[in-house]
Amino acid sequence: MSSHQDHYKRRKEGEIAMLTSVEDLLEIDDRIASIESERSQLAAQLELARQAAEKKSSVARKIEVLASEIAQRATDLDSVRQLKAQYGDLKVLCDLEKLYVLQEEQQMAQDQLRQVGDELSELSLVEPGQISLDTLSRLHAELSRIRRLLNTPSPVYDSFESVLRSSANDLSNKFNRQLLESKWDTPAFVPISTQTIETMRGMSTTLYRLSQLRFTIEEEQTWNFKCIANNFTIRFTYHFHDGNFKLETYFKFLNDYLTENLHKCIGIFHDESFGLTKEYVLDQFIDHVLFPIRREVRSNLMKDDRSVKFALISQILTTDRSLTKNFHYHGDGLVPLIPAEVWDIWLSYEVSTATRQFQQITKDPKDMAKSATDFVRLVNKIYDSLSPFYSFEAESLKRYKLLTCSQIFISLSSAYMDYLLAVDALDEHRTAENELYQTLIKLQNFNVVYRRIFELSQEFVMIQLTETVNLKEGTKYQSLFQNILGEYKKVIDEEIQPSVVRRIKKLLKETLRNYFKIGSWSTLTRDSSVMSAEIVNAVKLLSRIIKRLDALDISLEACLGIKNELLNIIVNYFIESILKLNRFNHAGLKQLEFDFHALKESLNLPETVSNCQDTILRELLKVLFAKYDDSCRGFFDSSYIKTSEFSALRDMLSISALKDSEIQDALYRVAYGSII
Repeated sequence: MSSHQDHYKRRKEGEIAMLTSVEDLLEIDDRIASIESERSQLAAQLELARQAAEKKSSVARKIEVLASEIAQRATDLDSVRQLKAQYGDLKVLCDLEKLYVLQEEQQMAQDQLRQVGDELSELSLVEPGQISLDTLSRLHAELSRIRRLLNTPSPVYDSFESVLRSSANDLSNKFNRQLLESKWDTPAFVPISTQTIETMRGMSTTLYRLSQLRFTIEEEQTWNFKCIANNFTIRFTYHFHDGNFKLETYFKFLNDYLTENLHKCIGIFHDESFGLTKEYVLDQFIDHVLFPIRREVRSNLMKDDRSVKFALISQILTTDRSLTKNFHYHGDGLVPLIPAEVWDIWLSYEVSTATRQFQQITKDPKDMAKSATDFVRLVNKIYDSLSPFYSFEAESLKRYKLLTCSQIFISLSSAYMDYLLAVDALDEHRTAENELYQTLIKLQNFNVVYRRIFELSQEFVMIQLTETVNLKEGTKYQSLFQNILGEYKKVIDEEIQPSVVRRIKKLLKETLRNYFKIGSWSTLTRDSSVMSAEIVNAVKLLSRIIKRLDALDISLEACLGIKNELLNIIVNYFIESILKLNRFNHAGLKQLEFDFHALKESLNLPETVSNCQDTILRELLKVLFAKYDDSCRGFFDSSYIKTSEFSALRDMLSISALKDSEIQDALYRVAYGSII
C-alpha cells in the first residue's frame, strides 16, 4: 500500500474515532466555540505580556537616565535637594541628602574642635584658679556635641582633661586645707557661722560639678568626696601605719568614725539643686571612707595565712551588714573584694567546721536522747553565722549560697538521719519496754529535726535560692530541702511510727495473755465496777507508755495516729480473741465492756476523736445486749436473721457502722446460745 493511501487511511480512522456517535456530531459546534474562546483568551494574555515587557523596558530606560543624571549632578547638598524637588523623595536622594548633611556637620565640628583646641591652649597658660566653672562647662558641652559627631580620638580632649584636672587640683588643695582647719569631723568642730558651712558646701559642690565634666573616668573616686574623706584617710594611716593591729580594730575604727560623722557630713555637704541628695552623699561618703580600708583588705587577702583570710571574711561580712543595716548604705562595700579562690577556701572551712561539730554531737550513743536538740542548736548557730553572708545579693555569691545549703544544711540533715536510724543507746540490760522508749526518743528526734529543716526551707534566702535553681534548670522544686524533708517524712511515717506501734502491740499482747485465757464470762453473777485482775497490768503498762508518748515533742497528728492504731489493735483483741471465742452472760458482757473502757481510757484520747473500730465494738455490744431487751426478741428469730435486711434493728439500736454480715454474725451468736 502506498504512503498516500496509508495517510488517507489513518485520517479516516481518526475521524471515525472522533465522531463515534451521533451525540459527538451534535456537540461539534460547541467544541468549535470553546476552542475559539480559548484562542481569544490566549491572544489577550500574549498582548498583556507584550505591553508589560514594553513598559518594563521603558522603566529600565528611565532608571538608567535618572541614575546617570544623579551620578553627574548629585555632587553636593544643594544639587541633591534640586533633584529631590524634580523627582520627589526617592530613597537614594534622601540617603544622599543625609550623607551630605552629616559631612557638613562633621566639617563644622572639625572647625569647632580646632577653635576649642586654640581656646584650651590659651587656658593652659592661665592660673587654674582663674578658670571659671561656667567656662569649663561650656567647653565640655561643645566637646560632647563634637564627640558625638566625629567619634574619633583627638588630643583636644586630653587638653581639656588637663585643664579640668588643673582647676580641680587647685580647688581640691584649697578644700583639703579648709576641711583640715575646720576639724569638721571631730568633736572640736564648732562652725563660726553659717557662712563657714556654706563655703565648705560650695567648694564641695563645685568640685563635684567639675568631676562630672570628665570624659575619661579612670579613677573610682569623685573629687569632692575624695577631699571630704581625706581627713579619715590621714587619721587611718596615722593610726595603723605599722600594721600591728588586729583586723577587727580597723573595722571598729571605721564604725566609730561613721557613727560620729556620717550625719554631720550629710548635713554639711548635701546640695539637692546639683544632685547631691542626702542619700547620694551618704553612699559616696562611705564609699570614699572605705578606700584605705579596701587597701588593707586587698593586702591581707594576698597573705598565705588561712586564718587571716577566714577572720577577714568574717569581719567583711559583719561590716558590710552593719553598713547596710545601721547606716543605710547601698554601695558595693567590701564583699566584692573577695576573689572566688578565697570564697572556695572559706566554703571548705565552713563545711569542715560544721562537720566536725556534727561529729562531736553524734560520737557517743549515750547522747542520742539530746542529739536532736544539739543538732538544731548547731543548725541555728551555723545559720546565724551565715546570715551576714546570705544578706548580700551579689550574683557571684549565689553559687556559694547554694553550696552552703547543699554541703552543710542538707548534707548534715541527711547524716543525722542515718545516725539516728543506726544508733543504739541501750546497754546489755535491755528490755522490750526500754527498746520501745528508745524508739519513742528516735520518733521525737526525727520530728524535731524535720520541723527545723522545714522552718529553714521557709527562710527568705532559701526561697530565693529555690527560685534561682528553678529558673536556671527549668525545674519546679517547691524547696531545695524537699528531698531531704521527704526522706524524713517517709522514715517517720513508714519506719519509726509503725515500729512504735508494733513494739507496743507486742508488749500489750504479752500482758493480756492471761486475760485472753479467762473462760468465766458466762458464769459471772453480778455486774462489776472494777476491772478484771488479769487486765490491770495491761492498763498500767499502757498508761506508762502513753505518759511517755504524751511528753514527746512530736506533732499532734503523729501522736493521735499512734493512739488510733493502738485503739484499733485493742478493739481487734476484744472482738477476735475474746468476744468471738467465748460465751457470755449479761454480767460477762458488762465486765468486758468495763475492761475495754479502762484500757481505752489509758490511751488518753481526746473526747472529740472518733474511731471507726471503737464504734464497731460499741455497736456490736449493743446488738448482743439486745438479747436482754424483750422489745428486740424478734431480731433473733432465724427467719429474720436469714433475710439479711436489718433496717428495723439499725433504727431501733442506732446502728450505723456495722456491716450487715457483722450484724448477722452477732444475731446468730445470740440465737445459737453464745450469749446466755
